[in-house]
Amino acid sequence: MSLGWGVQSWTMAAMMALDELPRADVFIHSDTTFERSGTYEFAEQWTPWLGERGITVQTVRADSPKQWRDSKAVFIPAFTVNNDGKNGQSRRQCTQRWKIAPIRQLVRKEMDARGISVAPEVVEMQTGITIDEFQRMKDSDVNYIKNVYPLVDRRITRGDCVAWLEENDLPVPPKSACTFCPYQSKVAWMRNKSAGGSDWGEAVEIDNAIRSRRPNHKLFVHSSRLPLEEAVNIPEDYGASQPSLFDDIEACDSGFCWT
Repeated sequence: MSLGWGVQSWTMAAMMALDELPRADVFIHSDTTFERSGTYEFAEQWTPWLGERGITVQTVRADSPKQWRDSKAVFIPAFTVNNDGKNGQSRRQCTQRWKIAPIRQLVRKEMDARGISVAPEVVEMQTGITIDEFQRMKDSDVNYIKNVYPLVDRRITRGDCVAWLEENDLPVPPKSACTFCPYQSKVAWMRNKSAGGSDWGEAVEIDNAIRSRRPNHKLFVHSSRLPLEEAVNIPEDYGASQPSLFDDIEACDSGFCWT
């Protein structure tokens, strides 16, 4: 199972811990090292709860994602403007590099340890996508893995996940996503800026760092193609208080980042 520590994947893991779903053999959290601080805090608090119920979460990471800060590479789907003023978007490589590849390395290690040879669909990869996100379901691009979606099979929605957690006296986790993910909505960016702290600081840092990584292009994490500090305006910028905002649905709860 791919555990991203968002609402859906946490619900699925908790259902397995309470024997409401058949348990996976291996639980994997692929840590990009850029998750929001709330996700790390939630995982630290609730990993022991899973452990007390017989579930061990293995955390994997790419070799050196932090070095990406200082490299010339562009792995994220940044918004671009070329010298002629034309808009575009760079190819997303972060999910494959920072999420999927580390998970598959551990899967192959577990296969070797269990004496399982590579063959079509010998591994089921369980992912926390819900029925209201069915468009995110995809077949695996390697033949030895079959992607399965237990929550979809049970026609469970994200709202059902929240209700189930509340009914079982379990907390609803914060949304899972990299701090600087370009796929965040405008509401999410506003919320992040309002919260401030290290998450917002990291997003601003990365936005500034990628600006000139491609010749003849300027890169931005915000869809407005403006520097992040300039693109996101909140009431606090003008001395007012922050109003309540609608819940943002754009997140990486499944553990696979929009795959």
